[in-house]
Amino acid sequence: MEKNEIKEKFLEIIEEEMPEIEADKVDLEASFTDEYGVDSVSLIKVIVDAEEKFNVKFDDKELALNKYNNFEDVVDLIEEKLQ
Repeated sequence: MEKNEIKEKFLEIIEEEMPEIEADKVDLEASFTDEYGVDSVSLIKVIVDAEEKFNVKFDDKELALNKYNNFEDVVDLIEEKLQ
């Protein structure tokens, strides 16, 4: 799966879990908390949905919240898992 396709599907997840964020205007490199006010619960929901949508599994170490600074970090990890 190409990175652009991963981004598109990931933005669909964001739109489903966080309707207050306009997916078509998301800056994937912007900070979760500073730019979008994403809390830990919302981020975990997005990651769980990503596991289902992409058929990948994040281990406990990867779920450490300080590991991800922005949505691009999660997209990169998904891309890595799909290879």
